[in-house]
Amino acid sequence: MSSYSKPPYDVIIYAGGKVGGCTLNKTFRFNKGFNPIHIHSNRCFKNSQKIGIGHFIKNENPHEIFDLINKKKTYFIDVYRNSIDRKISAYFQNLSHNRKYFKVPENISIDEEVDFFHLKIFHNLENYEGLNEVLENYKIDKLDYKGKYWYLEKDNKIFIRLKFSLIKEWGDILTEIFQKPIKIINSNLTKEKDYNSDYEKFKKIYFERYK
Repeated sequence: MSSYSKPPYDVIIYAGGKVGGCTLNKTFRFNKGFNPIHIHSNRCFKNSQKIGIGHFIKNENPHEIFDLINKKKTYFIDVYRNSIDRKISAYFQNLSHNRKYFKVPENISIDEEVDFFHLKIFHNLENYEGLNEVLENYKIDKLDYKGKYWYLEKDNKIFIRLKFSLIKEWGDILTEIFQKPIKIINSNLTKEKDYNSDYEKFKKIYFERYK
């Protein structure tokens, strides 16, 4: 399923990698009454138009995401995830590529790879917070903390930041926010990947040593 639908969009999942953006996009596509899109940034969105990804016709003069939103009501959703968890997950998502790119020595143990990751890789992995770009565009300083999420409504726009650590509660949280039942449809979960066992061992060792 493509991450792109046709504008105007009323739910923009404005989230970086490895924070559950695919799950949110699939969820709002499954639950009727929404026209969602999942992007990492406005720059990535414009680049998708330039090269013609998804339903986009190749366009040398791409639109800003902020020009293609629903004028009645639009939800911007981001997810906060602990940076250590997020970077380890991102490393394993493209493990073969990352091992080559960062020149990880061959045939090292998981213990040794954890140390190499911490010293040579961790600080070179992106830690992009997508919602910052949105808040800057709409001149918003902060969201209100609601205990399990952050929230702010301004004019006809609603800004939401979820916690990745509460992903099992997202259905209840979103049901509360949207005032209608929201069923979570999971997508791109690490536990379903063939590297999950090594990922869990790696993360356990890392947290024992460096957190």
